[in-house]
Amino acid sequence: MDDRGGDRNRYGFERNVFEDHFPSRSSTPFPDTTPRRNSRTPPNQFGLVSRVSNVIIEMRCTDRALLMFAASLGVIVIVMQTLPIFTDQWVLTTEPRPINRTDENDVQLDTTFQFNAGYFQFCRFCQVNETGLSAEDLAYFNQPEFKYRCYWNPILTGEDMTEVSIATVAILQRLHISTVMHLVGTFICVVALGLGLIGHNQRDVKTLHSAILYVAGGLIVCVAVLQFICVVDDEMTPRMKPNASGEQSKYSFEYGYSFFLAALSFLLVQMCAVCQAFLYFRRYPNIQDKIHLVPGLEAKVRRAQIDKEMGLAVTPSPIKRGSLCGVHSPNHKRTSVTSHAEVTFFSEKI
Repeated sequence: MDDRGGDRNRYGFERNVFEDHFPSRSSTPFPDTTPRRNSRTPPNQFGLVSRVSNVIIEMRCTDRALLMFAASLGVIVIVMQTLPIFTDQWVLTTEPRPINRTDENDVQLDTTFQFNAGYFQFCRFCQVNETGLSAEDLAYFNQPEFKYRCYWNPILTGEDMTEVSIATVAILQRLHISTVMHLVGTFICVVALGLGLIGHNQRDVKTLHSAILYVAGGLIVCVAVLQFICVVDDEMTPRMKPNASGEQSKYSFEYGYSFFLAALSFLLVQMCAVCQAFLYFRRYPNIQDKIHLVPGLEAKVRRAQIDKEMGLAVTPSPIKRGSLCGVHSPNHKRTSVTSHAEVTFFSEKI
């Protein structure tokens, strides 16, 4: 240890003449008056956000993480496809119905009923403005037929519901094909979710089958939704037109949350299919393994190897590879090599 310990600076080196005449900033006798921002944050502030962000940042794209993501999407898809089957919020219609009341000219009056319909049942209720009504009218509109009441689909019961509704019942009577397709598509997606989990545990081709079934089930449900749109438009659009005297129609409709859940599930189904396919193909990182899986990949790999050995650059061309219509100029470099290869091929064949 040096005896001149006091002649050393803060970094452990000996003090020189420059430091004596020009001291460092840390050794200046003037205080630092620059305002500094308090970097300390209160405890538990942004604690949850920081933890979630750290988990996302530190997450790796492993098979387990992808499986959890795909399984979560699959469960959401099943819920989004199953819930509309058992709910009656597919379409909300407004329909005028005659009532047992007449005006001063002995003309039968009608009132507007609201309907919400699904695959298996529909409900009806009447919102009556009670202001300005007499006691007799109030007693009439308080009858059970004006309260909220649900009915089964007439296809299931065989009852005549024309006294309850006309347009809504006509829609329900044409939804049998759409209902069957929705049930089949949802069942296929459930099977796809199960195959995805089994295929990941067994490391076999069931993972790829899961992706295929996801696509098939999503397309079937999408077709069912499109058919539902066609039925509703076909039944409601003619009734919503003004009559011959120019009066606006009292018929109207709008789609409910069940319809939007079933329609938006198609996007998540495709994401599930992509995740399952990615999980399957990432098990084979080498190109030799992928050759046995992807049809036509072996021919493309051979062609790329031949081009590399012959020194051909891969350039885009409007003429398809292997076509007999390829015409090049005589000075073209590729023409001479290709011609030599063709001559060699035919000479060996002869």
